[in-house]
Amino acid sequence: MKTTTRIVWPILLLILLNGGNISGQQSEADELRLQINKAKNDTSKINLLIKFGLNYAENDSVAINYLKEAYDLSVKKHYRFGQVYGQYYKVLELAEKGRYDEAIHKCKQCIEAIDSMHLIVGGPLVNIRFLYNSAGKQEEKFQYYSQKATYYKRNGPSENLVICYHGIAGYYWYLGDYDKAIENYMHARDILKSFDPGSYAGETQFIGSMYLDWGNLDKAEEFLHSGREELIRLNISTNSFYYYHKLGEIYLKRHKYQQALFYYFEAEKYCSTLLEKATNLLNCARIYLELGSNDTARIYLDSADKIRQKEKLGIVTSQGSLEIDYTFYKYYITIGKDKLALRQLKAALMETQSAKYLPFILKYNNELHTYFLLKGDSLKALQYLIQYHTLQDSLYAMSTRARIASYEIEQHQQEKENEIEQLKVQKTTQRNYYLFAGVLLLLIVLAVISRIIYKRKWDKDLLTTNFKKQLAEAETKALRAQMNPHFIFNSLNSINSFVMDQKHEIASDYLIKFSKLIRLILDNSRSETISLEKELETLKLYVILEAARFDNRFKCVYNISEDVDTSLIKIPPMLLQPFVENAIWHGLMQKEGEGTITVEIAMSNEQLAVSNEQLLKITITDDGIGREKAAELKSKSATHKSHGLKVTSQRIEMMNKLNSTGAKVNIVDLKDEQGNATGTRVELVIPF
Repeated sequence: MKTTTRIVWPILLLILLNGGNISGQQSEADELRLQINKAKNDTSKINLLIKFGLNYAENDSVAINYLKEAYDLSVKKHYRFGQVYGQYYKVLELAEKGRYDEAIHKCKQCIEAIDSMHLIVGGPLVNIRFLYNSAGKQEEKFQYYSQKATYYKRNGPSENLVICYHGIAGYYWYLGDYDKAIENYMHARDILKSFDPGSYAGETQFIGSMYLDWGNLDKAEEFLHSGREELIRLNISTNSFYYYHKLGEIYLKRHKYQQALFYYFEAEKYCSTLLEKATNLLNCARIYLELGSNDTARIYLDSADKIRQKEKLGIVTSQGSLEIDYTFYKYYITIGKDKLALRQLKAALMETQSAKYLPFILKYNNELHTYFLLKGDSLKALQYLIQYHTLQDSLYAMSTRARIASYEIEQHQQEKENEIEQLKVQKTTQRNYYLFAGVLLLLIVLAVISRIIYKRKWDKDLLTTNFKKQLAEAETKALRAQMNPHFIFNSLNSINSFVMDQKHEIASDYLIKFSKLIRLILDNSRSETISLEKELETLKLYVILEAARFDNRFKCVYNISEDVDTSLIKIPPMLLQPFVENAIWHGLMQKEGEGTITVEIAMSNEQLAVSNEQLLKITITDDGIGREKAAELKSKSATHKSHGLKVTSQRIEMMNKLNSTGAKVNIVDLKDEQGNATGTRVELVIPF
């Protein structure tokens, strides 16, 4: 993904905006390599590797090596900063293989990860435009930078917003909409003024080059001089090649060839790369063609072409256009070698088509139309004229879509800003609303619990005159409907804490899940049996809420055998939750570090002596401190859980008594080879 072969708008972010030069960068790169070799601290080494890979690598292959080393070391050390920046090496690898769509996707992931840390994105955000360009996705590039600009306006940092404005401006420059392009470059410059005067001055020079492309030569010269004077005033090393190179273009377009040649000779003194050398040679060749010195022009052209072939330079570069084939076409036309001229013009068209650069494709199609028209070949002239107008219509359509999209994005941004203002006004009332909603929910829950308790007592009194079977059935219903008040009150306290800490989104999410859990419990309590699928849904909601309350100190893993159809299997409701609840409080809360609960569900190999019913085996395993250690600590949660297990044991006993089933529970204390407790396993076998 060489910079010189990308379809880019001519910006020198590292040189122009920072006022640096290649030789200065080279010395900094050498110093950085030395620091990397001497780094004794892994974190410092990772930071240096990333800095070098993103800013000082000679090419993408070198960058990949440095960034990959930083990434691998960061994974080993669990260093998040190094992981999010280091993963950019994967983007470069995909781009080198020409897999641009995948590279774009990976680059977006990298940018999102950096945004989550509220850092300056830098390289990935700059270079994603090259990936879009290489993939021929100009409109998608515009959409992406517009959306990110909206995000950075609201969340910062400003450096990222500057990059987005450049990306948007580059899209308009590609369309030839210089007015909109300069408008976005102005936005970028205004932001730079507040924190980086040097980059502000460099950006002023760059805006001058945009006016040059637009054809406003006076404005171009004014901005170029203004930016350079400001850089000199700030005592910042200036990029003299860029300055003289652009002045030469201005005077070339004014047809003041001697003055233009003077500036190109001055620019030659400051060439620091072969690309700059080739660009300057080509410009001199163009002037000598205009002056009628064809032999001299050919010498300069051949020299530029040798550099192009050796360095594999593209037609569009970071220094602007490198139209060597087109200039050869002009040369051969001048000396009357039309066949050679045509061959060079077609080569120029083929190259710009490969680069997917629409403005030059338009230019060369129009030139071919004119060429064949002058040669009397009307059919071929018409062919290229049709291609020209088709492409022109395509450009116009893209420009129209861009303006519509820009308007929609601006409207969306305005709506967002209005929404933010409204949220600020409602900040106090929102807190009161959550408090009120929490209290109201507490009253509702207490009322529901009171109603359930009252109904249980009424049912119990009513059934005292019935047979033992009816009594056992009523007791099962009452026990099934029983809820844990401690869990309810603790959950409400958690909601209140989130509200008091102004974590409104977390509070709202927790409140929604909590209300859904209560609703499921109440709905399920009305049925004798429910599907295993509903039981698992209730259990998962409960685990999520408990995990949130304890800062995700534990996790729950569910392993369900393929031969178990959870939607068809029916079991009593709220059968699994007490065992999981007991595992959390009894086993994991006293454990240091993260704990795990594993719920495994499979068909049992056991057979009932009488009955054709199948057996379901449910195993709940935790890696907690074990029952013996919990008893020693006399934890409150363990005492509380004992009641939950007792209730569940009674339910299973009554279920067996009522239906003559073979349901059973077995609790196993897990230990290692040394006899140390490693957790508890509950084995539950129930018929269905």
